Amino acid sequence: MTTNPARVLVVDDDPLTRRFVGALLRQKGHEVHEAIDGEDALRAVHTLQPRLVILDLVMPMKDGYEVLEALKADPATKRIPVLILSMRSREEDVVKGLNLGAEDYVTKPFNAQELMVRIGKILERTW
Repeated sequence: MTTNPARVLVVDDDPLTRRFVGALLRQKGHEVHEAIDGEDALRAVHTLQPRLVILDLVMPMKDGYEVLEALKADPATKRIPVLILSMRSREEDVVKGLNLGAEDYVTKPFNAQELMVRIGKILERTW
């Protein structure tokens, strides 16, 4: 499965996760930007207009749910797909994220190959 290179925003307060996911994306030729918290993420989305946002839920300032709600409520960003990447694995967390508009939900720890396939599918659907 090949997808055109895309600008992707990785939002996570954990620098190891940001670097690892960023490295996976760069290997596929994607342009990667990072945000360290929810407020940083909202600023970055408006500036960068990424093709995909990979979003953690547990972060300082604004949590991932607040970021997702803000993105989907704004006409300028509501069409940007969001993949949630979180340690929260309870069914109610997954359902809430999907109901708020996330394209997909992946729990940590995650399989790198599976994550990249899911990202590729989102990018193919939204190209």
